[in-house]
Parts: sequence; structure tokens; C-alpha cells
Amino acid sequence: MFIRFFKVNQSASYIVLPLLAVLLWLGSWITPLAAVPHAAMPFYTMFESINYFPVVSEILALVMVLLQAFYLNHLLNKHDLRESRERNNFLTALFCILFLSFFPSFRTLLPQHLSALFLLLMVDRLFDSYRKEKAFSNCFDAGLFAAIASLFYFPAVIFLLLVYAGLIILRPFIWREWVIAFSGFVIPWLMVFTYFFWFNRLGIFFSDELGSFFSSPYFEYGKPEHAILILAFIGMFSIPAGLNFLKMLTGGKVKTNKFFLLFTWFLFLAILSGFVFPVASYSHFSLAALPLSVIFSMWFFSLKKSWIAESLFIILLGAFVYAEVMLLF
Repeated sequence: MFIRFFKVNQSASYIVLPLLAVLLWLGSWITPLAAVPHAAMPFYTMFESINYFPVVSEILALVMVLLQAFYLNHLLNKHDLRESRERNNFLTALFCILFLSFFPSFRTLLPQHLSALFLLLMVDRLFDSYRKEKAFSNCFDAGLFAAIASLFYFPAVIFLLLVYAGLIILRPFIWREWVIAFSGFVIPWLMVFTYFFWFNRLGIFFSDELGSFFSSPYFEYGKPEHAILILAFIGMFSIPAGLNFLKMLTGGKVKTNKFFLLFTWFLFLAILSGFVFPVASYSHFSLAALPLSVIFSMWFFSLKKSWIAESLFIILLGAFVYAEVMLLF
């Protein structure tokens, strides 16, 4: 029912997916979350006060999640990562919305939500550089978007490595492209440093703001309330989904394999950065939802027996509903 619908109904998906997202977030709107402290980077500080208005924060977070989901789905079609028969497939957007709705902390405006949009722009520019004779602007833009993402959420700084992984995977070695990518990354940071230096706050910026990401965490990982069942099913389903994705990496078109390999690096760096920076909580792993959505959607689409795909999705949805009901009581 769900899987089949989002496989074949392109125009309807633009209406149904936002409605589904609203239904998934109803529990949070009934019992809005209180403001949660974040280690705020300069670009996020202008949005930070929104979290003191829970309903507004959740509405904006929902908009950001929908933008991520539809943009990620658009990327797969734009860069021919699907066969023609799969072009109406909205499973990636479906799983992106689902994964970014699982935990209540995901449903407030997080710096990760803002950072993730620029990471998708970065990936888009890297994909655009494939087979180009000159890709200087692509390299600069990719570095620039990585920097902007890190100025919303500092642990995203590790995705500069994804820029260089993309250059290695997608491009022949051209040293100027590597330098230009680094220049694109450095320029926004230099502007921020200049701003704080001008107002005699550079030391405070290093010690209090950047330093906070390496000091004691604002929150511990712990366990998300009532979400262990969801995590268990995601963990179990990740094994066959990952095996299917590895199979896809070794077959098909060279271009598709390279692009999917970049998504694999995205997932690896999203997980790694959550352990490198002690300030990260489990909400950090919302960044991993983007590549996971691609991996899961490819697996669900490949399942030949539709009843199996539908049953597995209902299990995931059932775990989500159970967690929501438990939070309300």
C-alpha cells in the first residue's frame, strides 16, 4: 500500500508526503518540547531563539525536513541514479521524512537541519563536476557549502573530507581544483574570524563557542525515550539494505557506482563526526538520515514481492506509533 503508492504516484506524492509528515509530527504538536540548549555556531545564533517558541520551531523544522526529503529525491533523478522506470519513485523522500521524524528531538529546529541543506547542495555540486573538463566553480562551491554547513553546526566541518573524497572518486587529480575547493571552504571562516576580531571577541569565539564542541557535552547519548524498538528495527533492516547497496556498487553504470560510493562516504563521515565531537547527542545522527534514506529506498524498491516490502514498512511505522503513544502517556 505505502511502498507501492510512492513507487508510482509522482504528482500525488508532492501532496501526500507533507500530509504524512504532519501526521507523524502530531504527537509533538500535542505535547511540544521545551527549548533544548545547543552549542550555537555564528550562523545558527540568528535562529536559536525560535526554539523558545516550540510550535513555531516544530513547524520550521518540518519545513526543513520536507526540503531535505524532496531535494534528496530530486538529486537521484537529476543525476540519473535511477533507471527510467524508477523516475516516479518517491521512496527516498518517504524514508527521509520517516527517519527525520523518529525522535522528538528531531522535530525542533536543529542546527543539523540547516546544515544538512547545504551538505546536499555540496553533494549536488560534486555530482555536477563529473566528466566536466573544467570544474573550478563546482569545486569552489562545494568547499563553500561545506563551510556554511559547519558554520551552522560545527561537527559538519568533517564533511570537507567528503569534498576531497568526491574529487578523488569523480575527478582526475588536478591540484588547482583541490586548492580552489579549500579556498571556498576557508573564505566564510575568514569572514567570521574577521567579524569576531573586529569586535574583539575572537578569543571568546575560540574558547567558548568552538571550544564547547570539544569540552563536556551538553547532553549525553543515553537512550532516546521509547525509541529502542525503532533503533532495533533500523539496525536489523540496515544489514540487508546495506548488502543490497554493496551489490549495487559493484554493478550497473560506472557513474552510478561512483555517486553511490560518495553516499557511502557521506554515511561514514556522518557517523564518525558524532563520535569525534563530544558535544554531539543522538540528534546529531539526523545527518546520517540522508544517505540511509537512499540505501533503504533502493533496497525496498528492489524487493520483488510487494507484500514483503509493505510488511517491513508497516513494522517500522508500527514501532514509530508505539513510541509516540508511549510518549503521550
